[in-house]
Amino acid sequence: MCKDMKAAKKIFVATEKWLKERLNLSINKEKSKITNIRKNYSNFLGFKLKVRKGKGEKYTNRSHMQEKAKEKAVKTLNSKIDDIKNKPTVKTVNTYNAVVLNLQNYFKAASMVSQDFAEIAYKVNKHLRGKTKNIRADTKTEDITKSKTYLKFYGEYNYKIITVAKTILFPVAAVKWKKCNQFSQEICRYTPLGRVKIHDNLKLDITILTYLMKNPVQGESVEYNDNRISLYSGQYGRCAISDVPLEIGNMEVHHIIPKNSGGGDMYSNLIFVTGEIHTLIHATIENTIAEYLKKVKLDDLGFDKLNKFRILVGNSKIDKFIYYRWQAV
Repeated sequence: MCKDMKAAKKIFVATEKWLKERLNLSINKEKSKITNIRKNYSNFLGFKLKVRKGKGEKYTNRSHMQEKAKEKAVKTLNSKIDDIKNKPTVKTVNTYNAVVLNLQNYFKAASMVSQDFAEIAYKVNKHLRGKTKNIRADTKTEDITKSKTYLKFYGEYNYKIITVAKTILFPVAAVKWKKCNQFSQEICRYTPLGRVKIHDNLKLDITILTYLMKNPVQGESVEYNDNRISLYSGQYGRCAISDVPLEIGNMEVHHIIPKNSGGGDMYSNLIFVTGEIHTLIHATIENTIAEYLKKVKLDDLGFDKLNKFRILVGNSKIDKFIYYRWQAV
């Protein structure tokens, strides 16, 4: 954004030269141009934006989806509806729902996203009603089981619920603008203040991160120790199952698929957990399980995760009833 055309022309030339001389990259002449966004839209990555005067004579952003993006969204969603008609299964409905959610998450940065998705929904819902006429369930609202994902993203909306294969189809129009956070010029790795802001944003205990870097596990591979550091950052310093903060002396790396079963040290096969959780994943003796169940606090999601990883190492599930009984003791 520039104050005037003169400044914009200077920056345009400087940017073009910098890309060519430093990176040996040529700009796309068709897509690169100077636009007066008080009068015309500027297009970028599926969005189009311009400004207009709001309260206090200040210019405010008015951004939409590009027309091509809306047309592509309608075409993609209609194709997924056709898949549901041909195979009315939970899988095809979930695939449709994933596309709806992905589109909404990407374009909710547009300030006028609700208007754009209302247009998309008008076209898509017409196709949906026609294609699913004979496969939609005549289900009462109180009989429908709403998933946690549905409640999280659409619980506040009051759209008519449509189900196929006993699965709710996500409402296309149910999306609101989400304000984008402004980038702080102070955030950088080259100044003490900049590094502090990076660490604050990561919400990590830098002491632990430094400890992991300086104390690799002896006898383990370089890949394992590198991924150990990445895991701590990727999990924001919290246990992958109980979600409690990890601490030096009570944090262990778990192989999802054990090495003796063909599992390796790649990042995708590792999680960071507390010592108590690690013991519960591998424990087979009932007294040991009972002892460690007393030491942890798990919600339903955490308990399901624990059982998932127990099965992957060849152990049986722990009965939730036993867990809650031991919590009450």
